[in-house]
Amino acid sequence: MSQSDLDSILVAVENPVRRKIFRRLSEEPGYQLQLSRELGLSQQLVAKHLDSMEDAGFVTSMLETSPRGPKRKEYLLRRSVSITIDFAPSLFRTRVFSFGASPGVAEDSENSALIARMNDALRSPDEAARIGPLGEIIADLDRKLREMEEERAVLLYLRNLAMTEAARASGAFRGRDRRKALHYLLRE
Repeated sequence: MSQSDLDSILVAVENPVRRKIFRRLSEEPGYQLQLSRELGLSQQLVAKHLDSMEDAGFVTSMLETSPRGPKRKEYLLRRSVSITIDFAPSLFRTRVFSFGASPGVAEDSENSALIARMNDALRSPDEAARIGPLGEIIADLDRKLREMEEERAVLLYLRNLAMTEAARASGAFRGRDRRKALHYLLRE
């Protein structure tokens, strides 16, 4: 994804009302009035933010029949996105990617086992019987993500420490251009 994608995502999630709407729509689709009531916000405010989120391509809507009146719009999330921003005195890195489809990366044995368990659970003809195995898979995935985030925090700390020391050592070079070149090489 591009820098402009990152910018539009940051604009969308910087607003606390939109973050509440994102959180709620991540659970299940909803109607404007329903979202307004559940979030404790005015209908006008929710409508304004849903319109901007739809214009930006983050949500989509469909007209659904209502049991008590005219058709109404049901809103649902349209994109699956992850953003990561790391910054420190010697580090600035952004990453944005979409995960709506399988990323097609090489699978390790643990991921292969999770995929096999997922496929087994999805093959069950009894939807109610899927809940238990899917809950266990979700717990395992959450554990693995938490472990990865903890390892990532340690690696970022070490990288920042190494960059800080390299920047300090580059002070021994004469001239700003040499230090800039060294700093550029260390960032890559």
